Amino acid sequence: MNDSPLLLSAKDNELLGEASRQDAMGVLAIWSVRGRDLVPHLTEQTTIVRGFQILVEAFRLWEFYERAHPEHAGRLDDFFVLIEQAFARTVGWRDKDWQLPGTNRVRARSSDEPWISLQDSGWHLLGSQKANGLWGLYRGASSRAGLLRGDMTRLSAETMEHAVNTGINGLAQASLFDTVQNAMDGKTAQLPPDLNDQTNRAIYDTYWNLPLADHLHERLVEGYELNRELAGRLLKVEKLDHRTLLTTAARDLPDHRATIENAVRCEDLLAVLEAIFLWLCAGKGETLEASVAELPIDLGALRAAHTAFGRSGSYRVGTASVRHRLFYERFDTSSNVAIARSVLHLHEKVSDERNRSRWVWEQQGVLSSDMDVERPPERELQVGIAWRNDYYLAPLRSIAKQLAEVRG
Repeated sequence: MNDSPLLLSAKDNELLGEASRQDAMGVLAIWSVRGRDLVPHLTEQTTIVRGFQILVEAFRLWEFYERAHPEHAGRLDDFFVLIEQAFARTVGWRDKDWQLPGTNRVRARSSDEPWISLQDSGWHLLGSQKANGLWGLYRGASSRAGLLRGDMTRLSAETMEHAVNTGINGLAQASLFDTVQNAMDGKTAQLPPDLNDQTNRAIYDTYWNLPLADHLHERLVEGYELNRELAGRLLKVEKLDHRTLLTTAARDLPDHRATIENAVRCEDLLAVLEAIFLWLCAGKGETLEASVAELPIDLGALRAAHTAFGRSGSYRVGTASVRHRLFYERFDTSSNVAIARSVLHLHEKVSDERNRSRWVWEQQGVLSSDMDVERPPERELQVGIAWRNDYYLAPLRSIAKQLAEVRG
């Protein structure tokens, strides 16, 4: 398995309440539960540790800003958006680059002196910046990691203790607050473009020096034993091979073997099921029977994987539990044709639940599809070999590597 993007379920949009066509079979709700057993805090979008640093800094600064500007009390989200812009526009102005959400817009205006605004969308980092930026993507992970209180309105006491004297302080903070105040009042406000300006330097240094690196490491890596063990292993591999990493960890970590093996059992079925789905999409124009006549499936191995999927752990309540039960009860492994028809049925049911159009369907005995995809290679249809979903291992690897580089 390599580090390339995954085809069907590499985003967490469904968990944010948005049905995504990238997860056509609806498996994200299932595998994400097993992923949480391995990596309890991160999501597929929380891959850059400086996103957490900016989030903590914005919440820290809010504590002081709200006291000084009671007329803006309760507008934490607006304040956060402006602080995020301040970081992005300052770093983009200096480096001509930005790696967090909003990359394209920051690069497009990196030659313009930096401004921030709530009203002028030309300075927003993204369409719907609040939902699609750090506020929407990093707060949940920060709360699970204990960086924020449970209501996600304040820093946790422990994080505030670590952060209180870091980041943007003194005259730099006062100057930044003057700029933010103007923007909160509806103006488009300029940030200092001078590279030697104290506010410019404080923002830039906070971003690159990562003053909370030790605390972030403690919260995002060290705080959960299995997460820590996996992070250590991920730091040692040049490429992420999910199956090898997890099967080796299950062997070496007997206290966590059952947890890890549940994730493997889950993926043993889901990876092949998704590959069958793509096979059917690629078969448009063929009869269903002709499409699956050469489907390279070991029925015995698939039946065993289906049985093991039924005992791959508790999926609690909600969508994950409903889909796990649906897939276990409705996936028919009696023949290639039965497999194909059950996959179409599952896809139809998931699509109807979301009020979304289907990718592939059977019409008068012939497969129809609005997607142009190639048939997956044989290895992606082999139980015990195929692996498609991430289980939050790639974000953990990314965060662990960045923290290791900063911490030395």
